[in-house]
Amino acid sequence: MAKKKNKNKKEKEIDEKEIAEETEDEEKEPKIVESFLKSIPLFGDFFKELGKTEVFKERFEEANKQIQENLRQGKTRKWGIHTHISTRPIIRGPLVKEKKEDEAEIFYDKDYWYAKKKNILALAVKVPGEKVQIKLEDNKLILKDKDWEKTINLPDKYRTIKEKQYKKNILALKLTK
Repeated sequence: MAKKKNKNKKEKEIDEKEIAEETEDEEKEPKIVESFLKSIPLFGDFFKELGKTEVFKERFEEANKQIQENLRQGKTRKWGIHTHISTRPIIRGPLVKEKKEDEAEIFYDKDYWYAKKKNILALAVKVPGEKVQIKLEDNKLILKDKDWEKTINLPDKYRTIKEKQYKKNILALKLTK
């Protein structure tokens, strides 16, 4: 009987030593996730501090266990970590940029677009054919063809058509004040 008690005590001591050795081995095992995250420039200290929180400790442990298990099973896989950092911009100053004199004003519509810079307006319009009549009237450009008519409101009053080109149902005009 005394021998059995001694044997049970010895077995318990051996079990306790094995458990202690396993926990020491786990502590000695490289923590893959933490070492990878700490190696990221500028964010290493950030992830080190996050790793101190309970939530991230659990997540890091889960990831480490999964990686260790995959390595033991001989699975090879490319690993990646996806992160998302969101920032809120702090706006100082006006929301709308002041328009510089050298910048062009550009306008797009369904059938035409124009770019205005100083006294010149470059305009491109979809037309049905090359023989379109063009008429400048106050702040409007009127285009007419047989059964088709288009009126475009211009940003300013333009007097002359300096250049005119037509190609593949697009009429390009350069207007001056």
